[in-house]
Amino acid sequence: MSKVLTHTQLTDTLGLTECTNGFWLYDETRGMNLAMRKDTESEAFTSALEYYQRRLAEKEHAYKELASKVDAFVSQFCEDDDDWW
Repeated sequence: MSKVLTHTQLTDTLGLTECTNGFWLYDETRGMNLAMRKDTESEAFTSALEYYQRRLAEKEHAYKELASKVDAFVSQFCEDDDDWW
């Protein structure tokens, strides 16, 4: 078990802890460590950014797929509005 050397509460929901086995970055909004056992603070922050980059890309892809399906569904019930003027 590692020992806590220092802990810094960066924001209301982000905490950076230096332990004997490295730096840990915890996000209370996600309820998880974004970085574990990183050699430097910089590596911990980079790890967190990479996690959120991957997560954002996944969510954007899922949103685009859902929006496409919704548009296709709605278009089944819409008529061409060009002639109504």
